[in-house]
Amino acid sequence: MKNTNKIVLLSIIGFLLIGSYLTLGTAQEPPVNPPIDIGENQYEGSIAGNETSQFTFQHKFRFNITTNASLNLDMDVDVDSTGNREFKLEIQTQEQAELTIRINGSDESLGLKNGSQIQVRNGSRYRYQERFRLNISCNGTVQANLSVNTNDPKAQWAYYDGVDGESMGEWVTVPSSYQNGVLTAETSHFSVWTVLTLEEDSIPSYPLIGLISVGSIMGLLFIAKRKK
Repeated sequence: MKNTNKIVLLSIIGFLLIGSYLTLGTAQEPPVNPPIDIGENQYEGSIAGNETSQFTFQHKFRFNITTNASLNLDMDVDVDSTGNREFKLEIQTQEQAELTIRINGSDESLGLKNGSQIQVRNGSRYRYQERFRLNISCNGTVQANLSVNTNDPKAQWAYYDGVDGESMGEWVTVPSSYQNGVLTAETSHFSVWTVLTLEEDSIPSYPLIGLISVGSIMGLLFIAKRKK
């Protein structure tokens, strides 16, 4: 009788564990809504939380957004300048936030002209050739993943660190992962973002100056020792 009770108890625990696992798995994979086709460059509307919403602009630019909370979305995509791209945003934010997104292919005021060279904060040189400039804002604290398709494994996400988007700021690259043609980065703040490609011969200027200085000092010490 005792063995039977143990078997029944273990079975109940097993079913509960399986149910909890299935529930957790379902919570980790939010439902995906049917795609919304947009014939223009602009979209305004609201999206629900704990879901993935899909938008296609002029049958070219694809945008997927997964959010934990409902959002009021105001988006403008210059499809002619960006071309066939796919951008994904995973965002954790407060309830009923206001999210504004502007996407285009260039911004000469910030140095983003196709083929232009850009020196980032650490001194490395990058090339702007992805034709993807993202201006994004939200009225609350955020934690987000930015993902965009690219064929360049040397590409990196970067944000513009300036005052209200003025040209006195500088570009800052962030750790980015590249897998299966998708470039992804994590962020806790929104501003102007872009995708840059590292120049093959680029060496940060500050470390280079340091190496030259150390080499010069060592050379002077060697000469002084020889004179003695």
